[in-house]
Amino acid sequence: MVKRRLGAAAVFGMMLLAGPTSAGQTSELAASEATEFIGTWIVTLDGPRGGNVSQTVTVRDEGGMVAARIEGGRGGPSDVTEVARSGDDLVLAFERESRRGRMEIAMTLTLTGDDTVDASMSLGGGQFTIEGAGERQ
Repeated sequence: MVKRRLGAAAVFGMMLLAGPTSAGQTSELAASEATEFIGTWIVTLDGPRGGNVSQTVTVRDEGGMVAARIEGGRGGPSDVTEVARSGDDLVLAFERESRRGRMEIAMTLTLTGDDTVDASMSLGGGQFTIEGAGERQ
């Protein structure tokens, strides 16, 4: 579990150094490199103050490249600005509005079955992480 977080943190750091693409643009990851993740996922994460937070994660092929959008939770819908592979994981980086301004977020999806994933969301550049799981719709 720690290895996955460190791997995702390293990928996220490289994404930040490369700079974000414009909102709504596709990533530089070919859709053929992420076919098993293409679809709509309902991801439920353990809330930081208890309870659960559900988010809809849509990963799609746009002109042969991966594009993604996250809906639900605080801050409203967010277009993913960077998508990368970290081993078998898919890492989605985006920013979302918070009470303290824009926050950097990285969501890591790990397939656990054909239609299930484990999810980990790193907030504020790694200040804290919440865990959960999801199912393909």
